[in-house]
Amino acid sequence: MARAERIEIGPLVAGDARAWDAFVARFTAVVYSAVGKTLRTHAGAADEWVIEELVQDVFTRLVKYDCRLLASYDPAKSSLVTWLTIVARSTAIDFLRRRRLQTVPLEDQLDDVPAPEPAASAPQSLALPPDLLSPRQELVLRMMFEKDMDVPQIAHVLNVNEQTVRSTKHKGIDKLRRYFQDQSGDT
Repeated sequence: MARAERIEIGPLVAGDARAWDAFVARFTAVVYSAVGKTLRTHAGAADEWVIEELVQDVFTRLVKYDCRLLASYDPAKSSLVTWLTIVARSTAIDFLRRRRLQTVPLEDQLDDVPAPEPAASAPQSLALPPDLLSPRQELVLRMMFEKDMDVPQIAHVLNVNEQTVRSTKHKGIDKLRRYFQDQSGDT
């Protein structure tokens, strides 16, 4: 570990290719171990190719945006091995979070929701200004006002917290309110 403490970050941040090659050679095993252990702990298993991809992602993170992350390393706060382990674990956990997210086209999501019995005077579709709302805001408002779903139902369908649905609805309605106030000239 004493050798790890003697690694100079300055040449790495400055773009010294030989220093970078030595750094990668010295710390690949540390990063590989941290990524593999994190995947096995949180996902139960880890494919070799996934670990290798994530190791590359860790080193990419270090040099991204002119080495901003690497330059943030402070030897007074932790050893380089500890710091790299934290970065590697964070990268692996981010990967697992992204993998868990289910992405479904908005149109498919709305088609899967049963339509309620239409009221005699209720509009059949919301006329929303294009590109004003985020896709999620539009989806929540359509589920709420076209499909007549309540917050718990929407939260269940979207697999999110009820507070997320309420917040999304509130932000969407605020955007619509401001848009229509601007259109009518009200202040």
